[in-house]
Amino acid sequence: MKHLIYSLLLLTLITSCKRDVINTTSLASLKIINAVTGGTQVKLRGVYSTIINNNSNRNFAVFPGYQDLYIYPEADSLHPYYHGNNKVVMETQQCYSLFLGGTPTDVTSMLIHDNWEMKQDSSIRVRFVNLSPGSPAISVNLTTSTNVNEFSNIAFGQISDFKPYSKVSNNTEYTFEFRNAITNELITTYTNYDYLFAYNHFKLV
Repeated sequence: MKHLIYSLLLLTLITSCKRDVINTTSLASLKIINAVTGGTQVKLRGVYSTIINNNSNRNFAVFPGYQDLYIYPEADSLHPYYHGNNKVVMETQQCYSLFLGGTPTDVTSMLIHDNWEMKQDSSIRVRFVNLSPGSPAISVNLTTSTNVNEFSNIAFGQISDFKPYSKVSNNTEYTFEFRNAITNELITTYTNYDYLFAYNHFKLV
């Protein structure tokens, strides 16, 4: 009888320890970059609590499949900066970047599938996007090697490939020069030292 009681007690403990099965859904990652010249803060329809300021970006998790992406100025939801019209397909566990440039009346959009290879090494990977309306094509070089183009002839609405740069401790910064690709005139410079260890970081120059 005592063994039976022990068996019943053990059965009760095992039954009470059974956990509910939680079903999860794999999502896709979407970064929206709001770089519209003279634009305002925008929202992604369906995510009303999140604001994407002008010259800024935000990350979103979205369900995979066809997307009805609708990004609109907060004060004017009837005139979106971008509308995917259910033609955009995003795959599970994949990363995407949506760049919004141009002007409020002539927005240029670029949706990129960021299928980069994640490597555990001592490098950062840099790319450049030309979202400045009316600007010439640009070339980019380092101040340490002004005669060598790191990136060449990036026209408005174009994006470069990623290029690796070392981030070892004795090399803590890189200063890039942006030049007119035709005249070689210096437009501006940017030093990438604050974000050497940042992941998927966007910076407006």
